[in-house]
Amino acid sequence: METVNCDLCGSKNYKIVTKQTDLIHKTTKDYFSIVECENCGLNYTNPRPSPKEIGAFYSKNYSFHHVSGLRALLKSSIIGKLIRWIANSPFAYIFFFIPPISNLLASQVKPKIQDPVIKYIKERKIKNFLDIGCGSGINSHFWGADSALIKCNRITEVFGCEPDESSRKFLNANGIHCWSRIEEVEKDKKFDLIRMNWSMEHVHEPSKYFEFFDNHLSSEGRAIIAVPNYKGLIYYLAPNCVELPIHLYHFSEDNLRSYSTKHNLELTSSVTFSNPGMFLFANEIGLLPSRSFSRGIIFAKKLQNILNIFDKFGMGNDIVVTIRKRTLNIE
Repeated sequence: METVNCDLCGSKNYKIVTKQTDLIHKTTKDYFSIVECENCGLNYTNPRPSPKEIGAFYSKNYSFHHVSGLRALLKSSIIGKLIRWIANSPFAYIFFFIPPISNLLASQVKPKIQDPVIKYIKERKIKNFLDIGCGSGINSHFWGADSALIKCNRITEVFGCEPDESSRKFLNANGIHCWSRIEEVEKDKKFDLIRMNWSMEHVHEPSKYFEFFDNHLSSEGRAIIAVPNYKGLIYYLAPNCVELPIHLYHFSEDNLRSYSTKHNLELTSSVTFSNPGMFLFANEIGLLPSRSFSRGIIFAKKLQNILNIFDKFGMGNDIVVTIRKRTLNIE
Protein backbone atom coordinates (compact mmCIF):
# COMPACT_ATOMS: atom_id res chain seq x y z
CA MET A 1 0.00 0.00 0.00
CA GLU A 2 1.06 3.58 -0.63
CA THR A 3 0.18 6.87 1.04
CA VAL A 4 -0.01 9.85 -1.31
CA ASN A 5 -0.46 13.62 -1.35
CA CYS A 6 -3.36 15.29 -3.15
CA ASP A 7 -2.95 14.79 -6.91
CA LEU A 8 -4.71 18.08 -7.71
CA CYS A 9 -2.93 20.58 -5.45
CA GLY A 10 -0.10 18.57 -3.85
CA SER A 11 -1.22 19.18 -0.25
CA LYS A 12 -0.29 16.64 2.42
CA ASN A 13 -3.20 17.64 4.67
CA TYR A 14 -6.43 15.68 4.60
CA LYS A 15 -9.26 14.46 6.80
CA ILE A 16 -10.90 11.02 6.75
CA VAL A 17 -14.42 11.03 5.32
CA THR A 18 -15.33 7.33 5.61
CA LYS A 19 -13.97 3.79 5.65
CA GLN A 20 -15.17 0.74 3.74
CA THR A 21 -14.09 -2.74 2.68
CA ASP A 22 -14.76 -4.35 -0.70
CA LEU A 23 -18.45 -5.20 -0.41
CA ILE A 24 -19.02 -5.23 -4.17
CA HIS A 25 -16.30 -7.43 -5.69
CA LYS A 26 -15.28 -9.10 -2.40
CA THR A 27 -11.58 -9.33 -3.28
CA THR A 28 -10.48 -8.42 0.24
CA LYS A 29 -11.76 -7.92 3.79
CA ASP A 30 -9.33 -5.07 4.46
CA TYR A 31 -10.74 -1.59 5.08
CA PHE A 32 -9.79 1.49 3.06
CA SER A 33 -10.30 5.19 3.79
CA ILE A 34 -11.70 7.93 1.60
CA VAL A 35 -10.07 11.23 2.56
CA GLU A 36 -10.70 14.86 1.62
CA CYS A 37 -7.93 17.31 0.85
CA GLU A 38 -8.14 20.17 3.33
CA ASN A 39 -6.77 22.59 0.73
CA CYS A 40 -8.75 21.94 -2.49
CA GLY A 41 -11.48 19.50 -1.41
CA LEU A 42 -10.52 16.57 -3.68
CA ASN A 43 -11.64 13.20 -2.31
CA TYR A 44 -9.38 10.20 -2.84
CA THR A 45 -8.55 6.77 -1.40
CA ASN A 46 -5.59 6.92 0.97
CA PRO A 47 -3.66 4.74 1.71
CA ARG A 48 -4.31 2.78 -1.46
CA PRO A 49 -2.98 -0.13 -3.54
CA SER A 50 0.09 0.82 -5.56
CA PRO A 51 0.14 0.36 -9.36
CA LYS A 52 1.79 -3.03 -8.86
CA GLU A 53 -0.80 -4.10 -6.26
CA ILE A 54 -4.04 -2.82 -7.75
CA GLY A 55 -4.52 -5.73 -10.18
CA ALA A 56 -5.17 -8.10 -7.27
CA PHE A 57 -8.32 -6.15 -6.37
CA TYR A 58 -10.02 -6.61 -9.75
CA SER A 59 -12.13 -9.74 -9.91
CA LYS A 60 -11.38 -12.18 -12.73
CA ASN A 61 -14.73 -11.47 -14.35
CA TYR A 62 -14.55 -7.68 -14.00
CA SER A 63 -17.15 -6.89 -16.65
CA PHE A 64 -15.34 -4.61 -19.05
CA HIS A 65 -12.18 -6.71 -19.13
CA HIS A 66 -13.93 -10.02 -19.72
CA VAL A 67 -13.74 -11.07 -23.39
CA SER A 68 -14.49 -14.79 -23.47
CA GLY A 69 -17.72 -16.04 -24.99
CA LEU A 70 -17.99 -13.37 -27.70
CA ARG A 71 -21.02 -14.99 -29.33
CA ALA A 72 -22.85 -14.98 -25.99
CA LEU A 73 -21.91 -11.36 -25.44
CA LEU A 74 -23.19 -10.31 -28.85
CA LYS A 75 -26.40 -12.22 -28.30
CA SER A 76 -26.86 -10.69 -24.86
CA SER A 77 -26.37 -7.20 -26.29
CA ILE A 78 -29.39 -7.73 -28.55
CA ILE A 79 -31.43 -9.20 -25.70
CA GLY A 80 -30.15 -6.46 -23.43
CA LYS A 81 -31.42 -3.76 -25.81
CA LEU A 82 -34.85 -5.37 -25.81
CA ILE A 83 -34.93 -5.58 -22.01
CA ARG A 84 -33.86 -1.94 -21.65
CA TRP A 85 -36.46 -0.83 -24.19
CA ILE A 86 -39.26 -2.65 -22.35
CA ALA A 87 -38.06 -1.38 -18.95
CA ASN A 88 -38.23 2.24 -20.10
CA SER A 89 -41.54 1.96 -21.94
CA PRO A 90 -45.15 1.81 -20.66
CA PHE A 91 -45.22 -1.91 -21.51
CA ALA A 92 -43.07 -2.59 -18.44
CA TYR A 93 -46.10 -2.26 -16.13
CA ILE A 94 -47.57 -5.41 -17.68
CA PHE A 95 -44.89 -7.47 -15.91
CA PHE A 96 -45.57 -6.06 -12.41
CA PHE A 97 -47.31 -9.28 -11.36
CA ILE A 98 -44.37 -11.47 -12.44
CA PRO A 99 -41.79 -10.63 -9.73
CA PRO A 100 -38.64 -12.09 -11.40
CA ILE A 101 -39.28 -10.15 -14.63
CA SER A 102 -40.48 -7.08 -12.75
CA ASN A 103 -37.25 -7.01 -10.71
CA LEU A 104 -35.11 -7.52 -13.81
CA LEU A 105 -36.83 -4.64 -15.58
CA ALA A 106 -36.48 -2.45 -12.48
CA SER A 107 -32.70 -2.79 -12.66
CA GLN A 108 -32.75 -1.45 -16.24
CA VAL A 109 -34.82 1.71 -15.69
CA LYS A 110 -32.69 4.67 -16.77
CA PRO A 111 -33.00 8.42 -17.33
CA LYS A 112 -33.45 9.81 -20.84
CA ILE A 113 -29.94 11.03 -21.59
CA GLN A 114 -28.23 10.91 -24.97
CA ASP A 115 -24.90 9.15 -25.38
CA PRO A 116 -22.47 12.10 -25.66
CA VAL A 117 -20.03 10.22 -27.92
CA ILE A 118 -22.68 9.20 -30.45
CA LYS A 119 -24.09 12.75 -30.32
CA TYR A 120 -20.67 14.29 -30.94
CA ILE A 121 -19.81 11.91 -33.80
CA LYS A 122 -23.15 12.68 -35.51
CA GLU A 123 -22.72 16.44 -35.14
CA ARG A 124 -19.11 16.66 -36.35
CA LYS A 125 -16.93 14.92 -38.90
CA ILE A 126 -14.15 13.50 -36.76
CA LYS A 127 -11.08 11.75 -38.08
CA ASN A 128 -10.38 9.59 -35.07
CA PHE A 129 -11.50 8.57 -31.58
CA LEU A 130 -9.44 7.35 -28.60
CA ASP A 131 -11.12 5.46 -25.75
CA ILE A 132 -8.97 5.37 -22.59
CA GLY A 133 -9.92 2.49 -20.30
CA CYS A 134 -11.88 0.85 -23.11
CA GLY A 135 -11.89 -2.69 -21.70
CA SER A 136 -12.61 -5.24 -24.42
CA GLY A 137 -14.34 -2.65 -26.61
CA ILE A 138 -17.60 -4.60 -26.69
CA ASN A 139 -19.50 -2.53 -24.14
CA SER A 140 -19.35 1.11 -23.06
CA HIS A 141 -20.81 0.77 -19.57
CA PHE A 142 -23.99 2.87 -19.15
CA TRP A 143 -24.24 3.59 -22.88
CA GLY A 144 -24.20 -0.07 -23.95
CA ALA A 145 -22.68 -1.51 -27.12
CA ASP A 146 -23.59 1.23 -29.61
CA SER A 147 -20.67 3.52 -28.72
CA ALA A 148 -18.14 0.82 -27.81
CA LEU A 149 -14.98 0.66 -29.93
CA ILE A 150 -16.05 -2.40 -31.93
CA LYS A 151 -19.16 -0.52 -33.12
CA CYS A 152 -17.53 2.91 -33.57
CA ASN A 153 -14.82 1.30 -35.70
CA ARG A 154 -17.41 1.11 -38.49
CA ILE A 155 -17.82 4.89 -38.71
CA THR A 156 -14.42 6.40 -37.81
CA GLU A 157 -10.84 5.42 -37.03
CA VAL A 158 -10.67 4.27 -33.42
CA PHE A 159 -7.91 3.58 -30.92
CA GLY A 160 -7.90 2.14 -27.43
CA CYS A 161 -5.82 2.39 -24.28
CA GLU A 162 -6.31 -0.44 -21.80
CA PRO A 163 -4.02 -2.04 -19.17
CA ASP A 164 -5.74 -5.44 -19.33
CA GLU A 165 -3.68 -7.66 -21.65
CA SER A 166 -6.48 -9.97 -22.81
CA SER A 167 -8.60 -6.98 -23.82
CA ARG A 168 -5.72 -5.47 -25.81
CA LYS A 169 -5.11 -8.74 -27.64
CA PHE A 170 -8.80 -8.98 -28.51
CA LEU A 171 -8.91 -5.41 -29.86
CA ASN A 172 -5.66 -5.75 -31.81
CA ALA A 173 -6.96 -9.00 -33.33
CA ASN A 174 -10.00 -7.04 -34.50
CA GLY A 175 -7.91 -4.37 -36.19
CA ILE A 176 -8.07 -1.78 -33.40
CA HIS A 177 -4.70 -0.52 -32.18
CA CYS A 178 -4.64 -0.49 -28.39
CA TRP A 179 -1.90 0.88 -26.15
CA SER A 180 -1.45 -0.31 -22.57
CA ARG A 181 -0.60 3.16 -21.19
CA ILE A 182 -1.05 6.73 -22.37
CA GLU A 183 2.73 7.17 -22.18
CA GLU A 184 3.02 4.84 -25.19
CA VAL A 185 1.02 7.14 -27.48
CA GLU A 186 3.23 8.99 -29.98
CA LYS A 187 3.93 12.55 -28.83
CA ASP A 188 2.66 14.12 -32.07
CA LYS A 189 -0.52 12.01 -32.25
CA LYS A 190 -3.70 14.11 -32.12
CA PHE A 191 -7.29 13.01 -31.58
CA ASP A 192 -10.60 14.68 -32.44
CA LEU A 193 -12.36 12.84 -29.62
CA ILE A 194 -11.04 11.26 -26.42
CA ARG A 195 -13.27 9.40 -23.99
CA MET A 196 -12.69 8.25 -20.44
CA ASN A 197 -15.82 6.31 -19.64
CA TRP A 198 -15.87 5.60 -15.90
CA SER A 199 -12.11 5.02 -15.92
CA MET A 200 -10.66 8.27 -14.49
CA GLU A 201 -11.63 7.15 -10.98
CA HIS A 202 -9.41 4.08 -11.44
CA VAL A 203 -6.13 5.80 -12.36
CA HIS A 204 -3.32 6.62 -9.94
CA GLU A 205 -2.54 10.11 -11.30
CA PRO A 206 -5.49 11.92 -12.91
CA SER A 207 -3.26 14.97 -13.52
CA LYS A 208 -1.32 12.98 -16.13
CA TYR A 209 -4.51 12.39 -18.09
CA PHE A 210 -5.49 16.06 -18.13
CA GLU A 211 -1.97 16.84 -19.32
CA PHE A 212 -2.49 14.18 -22.01
CA PHE A 213 -5.70 15.91 -23.13
CA ASP A 214 -3.84 19.20 -23.48
CA ASN A 215 -1.09 17.57 -25.54
CA HIS A 216 -3.16 15.21 -27.69
CA LEU A 217 -6.48 16.89 -28.42
CA SER A 218 -6.71 18.40 -31.87
CA SER A 219 -7.43 22.14 -32.04
CA GLU A 220 -11.20 21.54 -32.21
CA GLY A 221 -11.12 18.24 -30.32
CA ARG A 222 -13.12 17.28 -27.25
CA ALA A 223 -12.55 14.99 -24.27
CA ILE A 224 -15.65 13.41 -22.75
CA ILE A 225 -15.21 12.19 -19.18
CA ALA A 226 -17.79 10.15 -17.26
CA VAL A 227 -17.17 9.43 -13.57
CA PRO A 228 -19.17 8.82 -10.40
CA ASN A 229 -20.26 12.18 -8.96
CA TYR A 230 -19.22 12.24 -5.29
CA LYS A 231 -21.66 15.14 -4.80
CA GLY A 232 -24.47 12.83 -5.91
CA LEU A 233 -27.48 11.96 -3.78
CA ILE A 234 -26.39 8.41 -3.00
CA TYR A 235 -23.10 9.64 -1.53
CA TYR A 236 -24.93 12.12 0.69
CA LEU A 237 -26.92 9.19 2.03
CA ALA A 238 -23.86 6.91 2.30
CA PRO A 239 -20.36 8.37 1.64
CA ASN A 240 -18.94 4.82 1.65
CA CYS A 241 -21.13 3.70 -1.27
CA VAL A 242 -18.16 3.32 -3.62
CA GLU A 243 -16.10 0.56 -5.24
CA LEU A 244 -13.16 0.42 -2.86
CA PRO A 245 -10.30 -0.01 -3.29
CA ILE A 246 -10.36 0.06 -7.13
CA HIS A 247 -11.88 3.56 -7.19
CA LEU A 248 -8.93 5.72 -6.25
CA TYR A 249 -10.52 9.16 -6.79
CA HIS A 250 -14.01 10.45 -6.06
CA PHE A 251 -14.71 13.50 -8.20
CA SER A 252 -17.13 16.41 -8.30
CA GLU A 253 -17.69 18.96 -11.08
CA ASP A 254 -15.56 21.45 -9.12
CA ASN A 255 -12.62 19.01 -9.10
CA LEU A 256 -12.89 18.34 -12.83
CA ARG A 257 -13.07 22.06 -13.54
CA SER A 258 -10.01 22.72 -11.37
CA TYR A 259 -8.03 19.96 -13.11
CA SER A 260 -9.02 21.43 -16.49
CA THR A 261 -8.03 24.99 -15.59
CA LYS A 262 -4.69 23.77 -14.27
CA HIS A 263 -3.90 22.07 -17.59
CA ASN A 264 -4.94 24.73 -20.13
CA LEU A 265 -8.39 23.20 -20.64
CA GLU A 266 -11.98 24.27 -20.03
CA LEU A 267 -15.32 22.59 -19.41
CA THR A 268 -17.89 23.22 -22.13
CA SER A 269 -20.73 21.16 -20.66
CA SER A 270 -21.65 19.16 -17.58
CA VAL A 271 -24.62 16.93 -16.75
CA THR A 272 -25.41 14.62 -13.85
CA PHE A 273 -27.82 11.70 -13.81
CA SER A 274 -28.91 8.73 -11.70
CA ASN A 275 -30.77 5.48 -12.13
CA PRO A 276 -32.71 3.34 -9.63
CA GLY A 277 -30.54 0.27 -10.22
CA MET A 278 -27.65 1.78 -8.28
CA PHE A 279 -29.83 2.42 -5.23
CA LEU A 280 -31.45 -1.01 -5.39
CA PHE A 281 -28.11 -2.81 -5.68
CA ALA A 282 -26.51 -0.70 -2.93
CA ASN A 283 -29.44 -1.44 -0.66
CA GLU A 284 -29.23 -5.18 -1.29
CA ILE A 285 -25.55 -5.42 -0.31
CA GLY A 286 -25.92 -3.18 2.74
CA LEU A 287 -24.23 -0.01 1.51
CA LEU A 288 -27.23 2.19 2.29
CA PRO A 289 -28.23 2.91 5.90
CA SER A 290 -31.93 2.24 5.35
CA ARG A 291 -33.63 -0.78 3.78
CA SER A 292 -36.67 1.25 2.74
CA PHE A 293 -36.27 0.51 -0.96
CA SER A 294 -38.79 -1.75 -2.65
CA ARG A 295 -38.22 -4.00 -5.63
CA GLY A 296 -40.20 -4.13 -8.85
CA ILE A 297 -40.82 -2.03 -11.91
CA ILE A 298 -43.42 0.36 -10.43
CA PHE A 299 -41.17 1.45 -7.57
CA ALA A 300 -38.20 1.85 -9.94
CA LYS A 301 -40.15 4.12 -12.27
CA LYS A 302 -41.41 6.27 -9.39
CA LEU A 303 -37.87 6.49 -8.00
CA GLN A 304 -36.52 7.54 -11.42
CA ASN A 305 -38.99 10.43 -11.53
CA ILE A 306 -37.72 11.62 -8.14
CA LEU A 307 -34.08 11.20 -9.16
CA ASN A 308 -34.65 13.31 -12.27
CA ILE A 309 -35.33 16.27 -9.99
CA PHE A 310 -32.07 15.83 -8.08
CA ASP A 311 -30.21 15.43 -11.38
CA LYS A 312 -31.28 18.92 -12.48
CA PHE A 313 -29.59 20.35 -9.38
CA GLY A 314 -26.29 18.57 -10.02
CA MET A 315 -26.94 15.77 -7.53
CA GLY A 316 -27.02 12.86 -9.97
CA ASN A 317 -24.82 9.94 -8.97
CA ASP A 318 -22.83 10.12 -12.22
CA ILE A 319 -21.44 13.11 -14.04
CA VAL A 320 -20.39 13.59 -17.67
CA VAL A 321 -18.30 16.59 -18.64
CA THR A 322 -17.01 17.72 -22.02
CA ILE A 323 -13.61 19.41 -22.14
CA ARG A 324 -11.71 21.30 -24.83
CA LYS A 325 -8.44 23.18 -25.09
CA ARG A 326 -8.79 26.63 -23.60
CA THR A 327 -9.44 29.36 -26.13
CA LEU A 328 -7.74 32.76 -25.86
CA ASN A 329 -9.94 35.84 -25.85
CA ILE A 330 -8.18 38.38 -28.06
CA GLU A 331 -9.74 41.85 -28.09
